[in-house]
Amino acid sequence: MKKLTTLILAMSLGLAACSNAGNDGPDALPQTPVADPVITIEDMQFENGTVTVEEGTTVTWVWEDAPMEHNVVFAGFESPLQAEGTYTHTFEDAGTYDYHCAPHPTMTGVITVVPATGG
Repeated sequence: MKKLTTLILAMSLGLAACSNAGNDGPDALPQTPVADPVITIEDMQFENGTVTVEEGTTVTWVWEDAPMEHNVVFAGFESPLQAEGTYTHTFEDAGTYDYHCAPHPTMTGVITVVPATGG
């Protein structure tokens, strides 16, 4: 019986550790803001597409998936549909901005904008 209890305890601790992996909830550690983020569009995905920045930061998307055309769509704005080049957007207000590619809605990312520290 002691072995069974030990096994159950070990399994419970393992499950608890796994359940916190990738925790994005309110107890998650905050990410350090990135100063000049560049998000690459390549292989049908936004590489480094989830990023934290401070208010006033300009984010740059770089297309490297030609000839496939993609865009960047947020609530309130949309980049042109393009196969190469860049697009920039400056985030002035704190908040969470989910985005996607209109022709490929499984391509997603999140920009989290935090108040500027002034430093």
